[in-house]
Amino acid sequence: MKRFGILILLLLLLVPAVSAAELPRWGPYITSLDEETVTIHYCLYENASGGVAITSGEITSLFSSDPAAYHHICIQDLTPDTAYSYRILVNGSWSEAYSFRTFGAENYTFVVSGDTRSEPPFTQIERHGVVALAIEKEHPLFVVHLGDFSGEANDPEEWDQFFSAGHDLYANTIIIPVQGNHDHSSLYNEIFGMPDWYAFSAGSLRFLVLNTNGWTQTRFEDQTVWLSEETADTGAKIAFFHHPFYTTDQKRTGLTLAQIPIWQKIFETGEVAATYSAHMHAYERYVSGGVTYVTNGAGGAPLYPPVTQPAEEQIAAIYHTLGFVRVDVSGSEFTSTFFKVAEASEDNSALTKIFPEGTIGDRFGTAAQVSSPIGLSALLALLCVSIFIIRRNP
Repeated sequence: MKRFGILILLLLLLVPAVSAAELPRWGPYITSLDEETVTIHYCLYENASGGVAITSGEITSLFSSDPAAYHHICIQDLTPDTAYSYRILVNGSWSEAYSFRTFGAENYTFVVSGDTRSEPPFTQIERHGVVALAIEKEHPLFVVHLGDFSGEANDPEEWDQFFSAGHDLYANTIIIPVQGNHDHSSLYNEIFGMPDWYAFSAGSLRFLVLNTNGWTQTRFEDQTVWLSEETADTGAKIAFFHHPFYTTDQKRTGLTLAQIPIWQKIFETGEVAATYSAHMHAYERYVSGGVTYVTNGAGGAPLYPPVTQPAEEQIAAIYHTLGFVRVDVSGSEFTSTFFKVAEASEDNSALTKIFPEGTIGDRFGTAAQVSSPIGLSALLALLCVSIFIIRRNP
């Protein structure tokens, strides 16, 4: 990658705009793991030079990439908590302007979705597209995709559906990918280029992206050591992984029954306030050991009914409903809300209802497992003292 230097945005007018026929095959889409760096990605139909023009205020910086089909242009030294606009170079022409905001704020919103894959007779356009449009209206800082982006991860036409259904969302919002069981492919790795498991911070929260797929079993100990190290530091944390620990379809847990308690103990002692998973195509919420376990696989794939009776830890469940989770963050505290987007028939053949915007299915709040200046015990003690004083001074 080469940096051309700093130019005035007006220079971009010397290069023609991209026509509809010259749009990239996939993208653009954005990934980021810190508050000063983003990577802007896109895929062309054939090898060609690429580039990004990124603007903040009146300053535009130009970056180039060598001829290729896949372009992954890393942009560093950005300002935290700052809005940027950008354009990509496609076959010698500049695209329309897109935008994103860097990490760094203490108060922000992010969205969690997952299982967007299609299954005949419907495509991602009819299902994932409906959810993506609803998410776009929330203007999140980033979107966590909990895995299973497509049904056949090595089939480019399936990825055509994914990027078409969510084009405007993923071009203007940072995406955090979590690898699902349908995502074991060289194509997935080429598209995102992320580690099998990784962590990042946004404001006061630390986020852990784990891998519960079968092909990582031989490295379970390595991942567990990494998880223990990541949770050793104090501070609130949230974990993301594809397979849920609690579900009404027990065949959908990814780790073995012996492995799950190992991670649960780490979550409980390592200040992990909540985890988000998918794989079960429904919304379910459980609480165990002070940790909230959310399943949200309602991003567009065929929806599943409950198979078994829920565990006693279950707090809420919503079936046959497409939707997404919005998380509103304030420092180390957050509120998690599941929004219902559409209801599907029991045979998944049709959407039977579109919910009004903002229809809430479930909500919970958490002061992530950190010390509070005045806890419940202190409040009770204060109340007892107050009652004592009142009785002494009627």
